Amino acid sequence: MNKSTLAGAAMIAVAAVAVPVLAWSQAPAPPPPAAGPGGPAAPGGPGGPGHDEMHHGWGRWAQHVSPQQACVDRLARRAGFVASMGFKLDLTADQKPLWDKVVAATQTAQDSQRKLCASLPASADDRGKETLIDRMNHRQQMLQGQLQALQQTEPAVQALYEKLTPQQKAIVDHPFHRG
Repeated sequence: MNKSTLAGAAMIAVAAVAVPVLAWSQAPAPPPPAAGPGGPAAPGGPGGPGHDEMHHGWGRWAQHVSPQQACVDRLARRAGFVASMGFKLDLTADQKPLWDKVVAATQTAQDSQRKLCASLPASADDRGKETLIDRMNHRQQMLQGQLQALQQTEPAVQALYEKLTPQQKAIVDHPFHRG
């Protein structure tokens, strides 16, 4: 199996256990720009109505959600993505048992990731109490868990990928393609 095919086969696994961006969930978001007469928050200006939600909404959300909850939410989005891929693939009866193995492997990996999420601060207020070393240690644990998850899911993904039609492979290889 060549590298490009292997990369495509790993796409489902990567979607399920992609590297989460923990830095934003553990560090406070920058404060929004100050509003003043004719300043950035003036109507029609770059900080006007609608702008704040578009550019600072995630930062504000992250300030009110604990790192633990943000981590669990990312896992839930990945699980949803995997389910959506299964629906888009329109699997045949022969492919469904292989898909079930992929799902089982990703769920096992997600259970391990959830345990790591539980080690994060459970309160948004505790976010600022973590040291750089705490964040680095947690990040290392997450990366090790993700590597283990990729290694666990890769055989099931590869077996399924080999049985997909060219049209199904196109869906898996480019899941965000809108053409």
